Amino acid sequence: MPLVGGPVGVILVAGVLLLALLLWLLRDRRHPGPRLYGHDGIDREELEAAERDVQELESRRSPDEELPGDDWGPGAAQPRPPVRL
Repeated sequence: MPLVGGPVGVILVAGVLLLALLLWLLRDRRHPGPRLYGHDGIDREELEAAERDVQELESRRSPDEELPGDDWGPGAAQPRPPVRL
C-alpha cells in the first residue's frame, strides 16, 4: 500500500514541503554565527612583523642573487625520459 497514493496525498506532501521551506526562510536569525562578526582571527602585529622581515630580506639581497625556492615552475625540472612499453 503506497503512502502517497492519490492526488490528496501528493497535495499533502507538497503542502508540508512548502510549509517547511517557508519556515526555514522565515526563521529567526538572531545568532549570526562565529565568523560573521567580531574578531577576524588575524594577528595584525604578527602580520606586520612578518611583512617587515620579508621587506628586510628583499632589501639586503642583490638583484642577481637567487632566492631559495627559485627553482620551481614550468621548465625548472628536467623532462622525464620516455617510458618504454
